[in-house]
Order: sequence, then C-alpha cells, then structure tokens
Amino acid sequence: MAHHLTRVFVFFCAVRLLLGQASEAVLPEIAMPKNHRADQWVPAVAVWWPKDIPGGRDLSRVLAADGFAVVILDSGIEPAELGQTFRRLRQKVRIAQGGLHGVIATPSAKALVGLLAHRHEFQTVIVCGSTKPEKMASVKRLHTRRVRSMDVAAPLEIRDQLRAWHRERQVTGVAGEVSQTLDSFHDAAAVADEDRYFAILPDDAVFLGTDATERWTGEEFRAFAMRYFERETAWTYIPLRRYVTLSEDGKIAWFDEVLDNASYGECRGSGVLSKRNGSWVLLQYNLTVPVPNDLMGGVAKQIRAHLDGAEDK
Repeated sequence: MAHHLTRVFVFFCAVRLLLGQASEAVLPEIAMPKNHRADQWVPAVAVWWPKDIPGGRDLSRVLAADGFAVVILDSGIEPAELGQTFRRLRQKVRIAQGGLHGVIATPSAKALVGLLAHRHEFQTVIVCGSTKPEKMASVKRLHTRRVRSMDVAAPLEIRDQLRAWHRERQVTGVAGEVSQTLDSFHDAAAVADEDRYFAILPDDAVFLGTDATERWTGEEFRAFAMRYFERETAWTYIPLRRYVTLSEDGKIAWFDEVLDNASYGECRGSGVLSKRNGSWVLLQYNLTVPVPNDLMGGVAKQIRAHLDGAEDK
C-alpha cells in the first residue's frame, strides 16, 4: 500500500513538473530595451513570424533598440494558447499605453485568427504581405484601432510606423501624470496587483459598475473584488483612447476613456482624480457599456422587462 502511494505521489509530482514546464514554454523569449527596469513602462509588440523565414530576430533587435519590448510568436501558435501568453507577458512587462502593438509578418491564417480572437489586447495592427481582401477587411473593422497593411515586413518601416503611433498617444505634463495613473490602475487589475490598484482607488473613492445596483466605496469594492485579485489576473480592460481635462490649479482632473474587454467589448470609463500626498488618486470611476442609438430602443425594452420581472419575484 505504501509503495503504491509512493508511486502515485511521484507520478503526481512529475505531472505537476511537466505542466509547469509547459506553462513556462508558452511565453517565448522577450527582447527588452537596453537597461530596462522592472518598474519601467515600455511599449510592447507581439510579432507573428514564421520560424523557417529569417528576419524575425532582425526586427526584434531593431524594435528593442528603439525602446520596445518585443515577443516573437510562432506563426503556427494556436489561438487558444495566446491568452495565457499575453497574461504572462503582462506579468513581465508594464505595457505603456496599455495595449499591445500587433504585427503579422506571415501569410498564416492562424496568426490573423489569433489576433482577432484576442483583439482586446491590441491598440494597433500591422499586416505584412498579401492578405485576402475579406481577411484584411476584418482587421480594418476593428473599432478604435489604428491599422495598416504593408507589402513586405521591412523592420525599419515597421519601427517607424509603431514609433509614430506610440507618439500619437503620448501625453506630457500634468495630464500625462494623470494618464499614467490610469494606465497603472488598469495594469494593476490585469496582473492582480491588489495593493497598487487600491492605492489608486482609496477607501473613500466611489466605483460605479456596469449594473445599476453597483455603487461601491473603495473600501466596499476592495472587499467585493478580493477573490478576483487572488487569481493570476483580476480583469483586463485595455485603454484605446482617453481625454483628460485639468482644473485651473492642476489639482483636480476628470477624464473619459474608451476601453476594450474580452467579455464586454468596448466600454467607456470616466471619472475624477485628485492630487493627494503627491500622487494622483481616483475620487470616482464609472464603468459603462455604451449602446449604439440604433439598438437603444430594443435594449431599453429588455432592461424594463428584466426589472419588471425581478420586481414581481
């Protein structure tokens, strides 16, 4: 009996070891900018590149030398594996502006399927080479993204385009401080960093959720969200567009932003921040799911019917 249990234990340990190794193998090597620090925010690029075609490492070196973190993905990687890959990437890199830049440098249909399946992770997309018009149309329909097609995967041209796109969204001065705080707020949730998240959303803040019943103080929201922060990721909302306005004295800021989420699609976040003890903190955050006007009548009827039914119970 003891011998049997020993064999079971050894088998169990071996399986755990193999699973751990498989998990580690999911994330390919990341090329980092020179002298990168763990707390430094850098733009990040995911590149689909065929293993049997040279040039992937050249592109990686060019982008890393320009300040980008770069992960080269095998063009044959299964779309289902990408979720774990991107979650682990976010654990290793604080991604500037929140969203990844995607570069498809392969004719593989699987690469395009993978990107579209994880569209909420990306703020820009470059597709290189000849792609069927209907496939390219599906990428160009990605709302709020900046998309470009290129005839060939030329490293310097890709670098210049990504550099220009990154600069388009860069914000400086006090508004830049506010924007960076909001990026950190979303990143902390994506990597389940409870302390960082609730340092930005203090106990006396107010969080308004997508359901009409969801109004929490920061303290109440922390109690509600604790179970989510025990996971590898609490939730992931990627900011795609943001507007920040400052009070005349520069001590109060209000904002609205477009976010993308795997489950809810494009959302809107808005709220107010205040400077407190030298750092920006949220006084209020309001998360909503905008409804197109053409759909609003039907959605309103569904909500009324749902609430009427709930009240009857």
